[in-house]
Amino acid sequence: MSWNSPWLAATGILLVVGYTFFLRRRTTPVALYFCEHDVVGNNAPHFNLGDFVKQKVPVLAADFKPVWWLPEGNCQTIYTSLADFTHVDHVVYERKLLRVADGGVIAVDISPPLHSHPIQPNEAIVVIAHGLTGGSHEHYVRAAVKGLTAPTSEGGLAARAIVANFRGCNDSPVVTPKLYHAGSSDDIRPIVLWVSYTFPQCTIFGLGFSLGANIFTKYVGEESDRCPLSGLVSLANPWDFYEGGKFNESGSFANRFVYRFVLGGAMRSLYHRNRNAFLTSSSSLLPNSLLEKLFSMPKLSLVEFDNLITTRMFGFDDAWDYYTQVSSCKVLNKIRIPVFGINALDDPILGTVGLPYEEARRNPWLVLATTKHGGHMGWFERASSGGLARWYVKPMTQFFQALLECDLPPRPRPVIRQSHSGLFQEEGRPEVAFAEVHPETVDLFSSGDGESKLVSGW
Repeated sequence: MSWNSPWLAATGILLVVGYTFFLRRRTTPVALYFCEHDVVGNNAPHFNLGDFVKQKVPVLAADFKPVWWLPEGNCQTIYTSLADFTHVDHVVYERKLLRVADGGVIAVDISPPLHSHPIQPNEAIVVIAHGLTGGSHEHYVRAAVKGLTAPTSEGGLAARAIVANFRGCNDSPVVTPKLYHAGSSDDIRPIVLWVSYTFPQCTIFGLGFSLGANIFTKYVGEESDRCPLSGLVSLANPWDFYEGGKFNESGSFANRFVYRFVLGGAMRSLYHRNRNAFLTSSSSLLPNSLLEKLFSMPKLSLVEFDNLITTRMFGFDDAWDYYTQVSSCKVLNKIRIPVFGINALDDPILGTVGLPYEEARRNPWLVLATTKHGGHMGWFERASSGGLARWYVKPMTQFFQALLECDLPPRPRPVIRQSHSGLFQEEGRPEVAFAEVHPETVDLFSSGDGESKLVSGW
């Protein structure tokens, strides 16, 4: 994220709030919201998911204590974006490119790499979806990858992480004039299909951050009983983009004068980096004059960006129609796998108005946890080593480990056929398809060793 005037204002907020609270060490109770009824169906044993989380995720019994100099949401959020994380949580990835049914390409980054760590029977796979314009290089993703892939003796899951980079993010090649939006669950489907094909004997979990959490949760609700995932952790999910959009446009001073412009600027930067895919295509839905207008605007909010670009690209009436249609809260009643959501009540980007308290009380497959502090994808606490740690790594790892140990019935897997075009398709759903691009090529790269493939985004 480039240093610009909104971030100067953000730094001022960080300093003022940090000074106000620097002597106060806050403890943060973790509240749980869940249904009193047991989960049923899918040949699953009867058990209460809320009680299961309370018993099997022991970190929730303690308080989340923010590091003293990041005591509240703005501090945690701004630090997430401005701090230098290039030398921590070093991860080596292997990249695979997947061609999908509409001709586009999606990049998935795998750790540990298949090249050095061959597939093992019954290993756990965690598919990760990043935030607004992020990717596998982001520290919030790398922290999760390090925790998930660590040995169980070190508190990890000993899993394999597969990060889905949305179209155009993290140096993903853009071969068609189309990127993604906050509800692009159609881009999750071919990734899960590829995982099901490549790791046929493995247990698959999902993990989403912010926008990626909304997309993944929406996917799980849409797939419902046939979802091949065994569980999902949803971190800092907006849940209701309509309410979140209103909050970000007219909420606090920071919302009105910083965050909404930072988010809009992040999306504009993403399109500018990938502009050639639109400027050189005869099939682009974005005329060159519109892109020139976008790139010449001194600043724009996320709502302004979505009204200008997203609605035209994906056929929504306006930004508010877009936010209504893509919100994962619309399909929470259809979820039929264990879903564990975690949100911070002081998230300055999302607020609290869209949190699905009632949906969690109605659907026994959904548990919502809220911390009093943590900001937007922050949750920085003091590590036992004396440095900083991301608190969310512990509850998500404990949740997945508990699901592995509770011996739930295996999830249904899609039947996959290869078409005449070379695409591997889900039977009965030809639009859900993939083919590896240059499968014989090994593309290894590292992140968190002082270099990054892209400038950090959200």
